[in-house]
Amino acid sequence: MELLHACPADVWRLLIPSTHWMFPSDVPEDELIFHYRDHIYFISDDGSVLAMTKPACFHTLDLGTVLEMLATSDDTIDFDDNGEFDYGFVLKQMGYVIPIRREREKATYRIEIVNTVAPQAKITRYELKKVGFTFALYHALMRCHELNRRSNWEYEHEVKQITKVEKTITSHAQYKT
Repeated sequence: MELLHACPADVWRLLIPSTHWMFPSDVPEDELIFHYRDHIYFISDDGSVLAMTKPACFHTLDLGTVLEMLATSDDTIDFDDNGEFDYGFVLKQMGYVIPIRREREKATYRIEIVNTVAPQAKITRYELKKVGFTFALYHALMRCHELNRRSNWEYEHEVKQITKVEKTITSHAQYKT
């Protein structure tokens, strides 16, 4: 799956179960509002992320009320204003945990990460075996965060793509002479 030019809301939709999405029919496709643990997160079309403390009665609120609460709350987090631009910062703050189901498909995924500030730099490639896609995506986003941190935030690493590696079956025929 090509992710380098994917809409940030689509990347978040791959991570967050749809049961946590809020107002999916009222929010534009290039944006996302979801709740997770103690916060409500707002993903804008440019990828910026805002968060506010989740009120106890959040499930009874309509979109207008939630947006008004965001605008008037003194308890919001603007990750961009805090200089936290990559997915890893937000995932760490969220205390994100991969949803696990027993019947989930496990496969091998090849991950490619590029440095968007220095595109001529070497592409980071690696494989994860016997994992689900959500874990592969999470791992790749956290690897980007680590690469950005190691460069002292001078570079911006992003997931280029995640590809499911198909098994190849080889046959070893026995010939007697």
